[in-house]
Amino acid sequence: MKRTAHPARRVLLMVLGALAAVLVLGVGVLALKPSWIVGQLRGQLESIATRSLGRPVSVEKIEAHGLPRPGATVTNLRVEGEGNDPPFLEARRATATVQLWPLIRSLGKDVRVGALKLDDTHLNLVRREDGTWNYESLGSQQPGAGSSQPEAERETLIEDLQIRNGVVNVTDAQAARGTATVALRDIDMDLKGLGPGLTLKGSLKAAVAAPAQNVAVDFKVAPLPAGRPQPGQPWPQVTMHLRGKDLSVHAFRNFLPPKAAGYLTGGQVDVSADVKTDQGAYALAGQGTATALKLRGEPASGSFAFTSRIDPAHVKAAKVDFTKLALKGPGIDLAGTVSVSMAPTRVRFALQGQELDLRQLLGALPEHPQKEATSTALPASMREELGKVDVGGTLKLAKVHHGALVATDVDTQAKLDDGLLRVQRGSATVYGGRADIRGSQVDLTKKQPEWSLKAVLTGMDTAQAFQSLSGHPSLQGRASGNLQLTGTGADWDQARNTLTGFGNVQLQDGALMTANLGETVTPVLTAPGQKGTAGTAGKTAQGTELKDLSLQFRVQDGWVAFTKPLAFQSSIGGGTLSGRVGLDERLELEGTLNASQPFLSAIAHGALPSGAPVTIPLTITGTLGAPEVKPGSPLNIAKELLPKVGDNPVNQARKGIEGLLKRPRK
Repeated sequence: MKRTAHPARRVLLMVLGALAAVLVLGVGVLALKPSWIVGQLRGQLESIATRSLGRPVSVEKIEAHGLPRPGATVTNLRVEGEGNDPPFLEARRATATVQLWPLIRSLGKDVRVGALKLDDTHLNLVRREDGTWNYESLGSQQPGAGSSQPEAERETLIEDLQIRNGVVNVTDAQAARGTATVALRDIDMDLKGLGPGLTLKGSLKAAVAAPAQNVAVDFKVAPLPAGRPQPGQPWPQVTMHLRGKDLSVHAFRNFLPPKAAGYLTGGQVDVSADVKTDQGAYALAGQGTATALKLRGEPASGSFAFTSRIDPAHVKAAKVDFTKLALKGPGIDLAGTVSVSMAPTRVRFALQGQELDLRQLLGALPEHPQKEATSTALPASMREELGKVDVGGTLKLAKVHHGALVATDVDTQAKLDDGLLRVQRGSATVYGGRADIRGSQVDLTKKQPEWSLKAVLTGMDTAQAFQSLSGHPSLQGRASGNLQLTGTGADWDQARNTLTGFGNVQLQDGALMTANLGETVTPVLTAPGQKGTAGTAGKTAQGTELKDLSLQFRVQDGWVAFTKPLAFQSSIGGGTLSGRVGLDERLELEGTLNASQPFLSAIAHGALPSGAPVTIPLTITGTLGAPEVKPGSPLNIAKELLPKVGDNPVNQARKGIEGLLKRPRK
């Protein structure tokens, strides 16, 4: 075998050739002196295999087979690792049968193994701290060591190979304390036609991230060349069919980066694929279905197709395209495409759909049993490298909702970076207005996802918003402003107490529909039983007009606290309010209303003292749906209406205001 052959193929043939040489050395005298084989063969085969592989090889026991099927059985075959590496290969039992006539005819130079069977074989692959793999040095001989027989004088061929109950382990020394994991188990493999010039046929069954076999592969490879094909030379024709049944999505999370393990929490996937040779390249095409697939919400079902075209001379340039993606279930209806490129390694997605319930992304991860199997398919550091893959794309949705919160016409471009989903560009329609959400992000690695919302609002209909969120249109108008909020999870009853942030809002053409300030303050400005004021109050009985409302606030501990007094203008005058509004709609506000001269004149029938407008203290409690507005006392208001005279201004004010308001109407 030339040194230019594929590394993986060269390693496989080298190992199998060494094993065959171990098993058939001296087979020519089996019929005459089998006891001699038992006594003398062991040391020679260990020496030959050690020189061939460049690793110490040992066996515990050899049992020779005579005619009519000459061969040998080796017990506990062991190929050592380098340094502190675990054994490279261990086989509890290895059995070979040899074709006798080619061996005799060639005087021992043509060794053809009719069949080689390995039972309970463990292959240990190690990535060392320097990034190299333990199989890369196979076949390198120690300085000064040479074969007792030139390679050209002896050729060992294996035509059929069987592996039963095999296991492939992967150890990553780059990870903390080294991470040993099981990549494949329960491997049953049959290969026929391994030698040069032969058509290789094979089948493989194995358990991938599962306790029982769940993957099967059948393949056929045209006769292999002696070495790596040169530029312009064709590669071997390949046909292959792969089947995977009831693949556990939860188990396959261990193929993902550690921080991405929470993306999928359950479900089963069936997949099938075919590979064929097309114009010198290998064409892959397949499809799959998913049932009971869970993100963080209710189970959904899905389907997909995938294709790839691989140029053997430029494998790193390969790309896999997933098409016809579809995912449907409670609160989710998505479709689209995903493309995976190998060099540079990146993932691009273009998804669109009719609906997405944010609980599918922001819901809490479900609890899993403590005794659940934790063996992974990839070592930790390899999974961490996957987390560095460039992932990004677009998402267009007709409707995004969470409970009563609804956004439509959502159009975003996002990037997923180690479990952190960042919105690079995004807009949506929110209750008749528009929201620019660029800069928003969600950390999907947490059990309770942490999210940050950055939004620039324009023209949002507050009546629609309050009706949807609280069941009553407490505030009417068109709101614009900026929001920066940070929260955890999707459960509002829990999230509102940890919500933090700040913002500012301006309201145009506004009206507070659940309180009538004019009707509330009129009684403190008129005498009891005075006639003619009800009609004035009734003109604003549908609420309080709020013109040019401006608010700056911060959010903390379940409250929206005003960082500057809220300023507003209304038909009865301007005012300011300070305090806070609870995220559960509670009100704790205090301020003043500067009753305008036209308003005072209307309720006082034209009799106004100088100095109007009048400042009226206000206290507002209750809730947004049922506010309780309490104006200041008449005595304090009287001080605003009359000048301070005499030794007892309070008595003077009381008498003056009562006389003023009891004047007969004209």
